[in-house]
Amino acid sequence: MPETLQARLEGGEETSIMDTRCVLVRVERHNIGLLCSLMAGYEGVAIVRTVDPKQGLVVLLVAPAFYTTVLDIVQALSQEMPLYRLTTEAGDMPERVRPSSGPHAVSRDTRD
Repeated sequence: MPETLQARLEGGEETSIMDTRCVLVRVERHNIGLLCSLMAGYEGVAIVRTVDPKQGLVVLLVAPAFYTTVLDIVQALSQEMPLYRLTTEAGDMPERVRPSSGPHAVSRDTRD
């Protein structure tokens, strides 16, 4: 368990789904599946959702304990493939790209 999360839990602080941070990135359309696969390799670090496959917009939903880890991963991946971090705060995200609170469909078909 990451030290940050462990300290929060030991201090009696509750964590909730509302603590989720968002990292919005843009990748080339043909790299969306690759990004999903690479992030899946870091089990439990982020939930990946394709926001707009035509524009290559992908949001990473991250628990605060893993936020800096995800930023480090995004930085490292940006050295290997065209990947750009657009925003990191849910409040900064335009309404049309905010993930809804209901079930999400992940689009892996980028042939549109």
